[in-house]
Amino acid sequence: MASGAPASGSGQETRVDRSHRRDGTPADFPAGTPPEAAADVVIGQVVRPFGRRGEVFVEPLTDDPGRFFEIGSAEIGPAGQPGTRRGLESVRIHKGRPVIRFDGITDIASAEALRGMEVRIREAERSPLPEGRYYSDQLVGCRAETEEGAPLGEIVDTLDTAGPSLLVLRGPDGSEDLIPFVEALCVRVEPPTTETVGRVVLNIPEGLLGLNARATGNAR
Repeated sequence: MASGAPASGSGQETRVDRSHRRDGTPADFPAGTPPEAAADVVIGQVVRPFGRRGEVFVEPLTDDPGRFFEIGSAEIGPAGQPGTRRGLESVRIHKGRPVIRFDGITDIASAEALRGMEVRIREAERSPLPEGRYYSDQLVGCRAETEEGAPLGEIVDTLDTAGPSLLVLRGPDGSEDLIPFVEALCVRVEPPTTETVGRVVLNIPEGLLGLNARATGNAR
């Protein structure tokens, strides 16, 4: 998921991903060729076979289902386990979901074996987002601080809404608050790197934090 964010600076694709086969994978990528690096960005999940010629329905886990038309290959495997890199021989949309034929999958039996498998790409295959937008996993796990550096807790999730995305902020006491991901409140985002934990600097008006906890207490 990609979240709206401050101009100064958020996905499961939600993870939006518009890469254009940046790894140079040829269209005839051999079936079963191991990936060059771990593919850990999940952009879909195989639902079930479609027809009898090896096609499968894929539930997109990206904000941009058209992403499947742009990638040349993907890693297919069980959740949390290594998979097999396969080329995408064909992609079409049926009733709002991609129908894909993967390289080497030619009949209903081999398609059935993919049921429930994740469709993954490498981190490097992600497309850059416009300035001020971030993938959800760049935000989840970030520590939250005030502009003065006082700790506010940790970002533990993001939520989509009809308006701006929401950050789920878990405070030091375990309470959770929903923070609109807008420039007025989220003044700076420093995504995590291989060496540092990410940081989100918040400018929260006095009294906004702890509203959920207070409401729960009053309900009792």
